[in-house]
Amino acid sequence: MVNHLQDNNRILKERINRIKAAKIKLPLIKRFLGEKSKLKGFLTQMHFKVVQEGAKLVISLDQVAYAGLFLTGRALK
Repeated sequence: MVNHLQDNNRILKERINRIKAAKIKLPLIKRFLGEKSKLKGFLTQMHFKVVQEGAKLVISLDQVAYAGLFLTGRALK
């Protein structure tokens, strides 16, 4: 899964460089309460946020810790 995310990250960076977009402002990520129906959307948003924060979240542990900041309620159990 990490390799898949890294490949997607590389592809996204290449596409952004091709269109000369310096930075795309993403909407705020809502806290994830653990609702199964919203998991895919949360993970997708988190993926793009991690890509955007690239230099600040270099290692996987930092990325996981960052995602953990958005968990609440049942998602923390």
